[in-house]
Amino acid sequence: MKSLTYIEYLFLDCISTERPIKEATLFYNLIGKRTVSTMLQCRQYDLEAYFTVMPGMKPIVLKKGLERLLSDGLISGNDGEGYLLTKAGSEIQADFFSSHAHFSLPNQMGFALVQSVLRRRMLFLIQILSEMLHKNKHYYPIEREAKEQLWMKRLLTQHAGDKATFARACGEEWHTYLSRLPERDAGLFALQFEGTDHLRKTTGQMAGLFSLDEAEVKILLHQNWLSLYAALEKEPEKFPVLASVMLMTIKENGLASASAETTMRYFMNGHSINEIISMRGLKQSTIQDHFAEIALIYREFPTQEFLDKEKLHYLKQLVERKERVDYREIQKVFSEINFFESRLIQIRSEVAAKYG
Repeated sequence: MKSLTYIEYLFLDCISTERPIKEATLFYNLIGKRTVSTMLQCRQYDLEAYFTVMPGMKPIVLKKGLERLLSDGLISGNDGEGYLLTKAGSEIQADFFSSHAHFSLPNQMGFALVQSVLRRRMLFLIQILSEMLHKNKHYYPIEREAKEQLWMKRLLTQHAGDKATFARACGEEWHTYLSRLPERDAGLFALQFEGTDHLRKTTGQMAGLFSLDEAEVKILLHQNWLSLYAALEKEPEKFPVLASVMLMTIKENGLASASAETTMRYFMNGHSINEIISMRGLKQSTIQDHFAEIALIYREFPTQEFLDKEKLHYLKQLVERKERVDYREIQKVFSEINFFESRLIQIRSEVAAKYG
């Protein structure tokens, strides 16, 4: 039997032994289709770590991959009923990922839209502070966009005082984070940095230096960026510089889609749903989808503003039991419940089951 490719192993990692998954569901999750239905299914299948990790993938790539896994007896089923991991598939998957990287951190779903700009800003800050410490004003900035250069100037202006002290403080934060990583991961991660007398490496160059598949290098880097964001959320006092970059970026961009963030901003400023519909010129279902997306992404969501006491009590019971429900089960309890309320109960019980 011919060895699987790295991407085929990743497909295998997305399929479970218990809940069959359809090809379309898996495809939309991997490319990051940003609909409430896809994002909810992503949480239900415990695939948050894989949300939008293959944004440019063509459908034929997944189709051929699944056909290969099926022909090798590693998965069973069909696209109508969905695919399940076989015993052989489970064994080969566990064996491969015992020594190779895969996508595993669920905060990937929350940071999907903002992680690119976050990464760019943090790497740009490293370069600027390195050149600043060495008093070098003649270098090519790795960030070419004027708006990002202006953003960085504003950040540096906010940190008044001795710039050398600020640069060393930032360096200490990076040292603290990198010291938490395995030696190989820390070495790989640092190869992204650029500064005085140090040029960053491409993922292909990193793969050659560490004798790794380039796909694995990309996954390792990706996972360790997400690990950094988790650390900044949990321990901002240990990373004041890096945490400020992250918080400012999230405040400006949000974690949900721009349209959903706008709708939520109107709501938090005191506007009713009907007023928002009128102000934005959008359908009620679209506005409700915005609220549903926000409820999926943010742990803190004003659920009490959208459900009556009886439905809130029902949701509380689900949360306490960490129980997941589908709309059929909800309709057995509330026969007249509307689609939005039902979906909101599903979403918030799902979020609570994962995070409490």
